[in-house]
Amino acid sequence: MEGFIVFDYVKQFPEARKELAQWLAEGTIQRKETIVKGGLAKAEQALADLYHGVNTGKLLVEVYPEDGVTKANL
Repeated sequence: MEGFIVFDYVKQFPEARKELAQWLAEGTIQRKETIVKGGLAKAEQALADLYHGVNTGKLLVEVYPEDGVTKANL
C-alpha cells in the first residue's frame, strides 16, 4: 500500500475544486452529511451521536439566529 501527501498537489487544488464543484452540480458525485436541526440545544446530543457513529458523512448542527433571519449566505 502506498499513500500520498495532499500538500504535494497544492498546485492542482484550483483545478480540482472546479471539477468537484461541477460534479456536485451535475449530480455525478454527492455529499453525505447528517444535519441535526434544533440549534445549539441539540449540539450536545449531536456530539454524542458522532462518537456512536449515528451520522453519515459530515455531522452538522444547524444554527439559526433567534429572530430566524439569516444575515449571510455561505
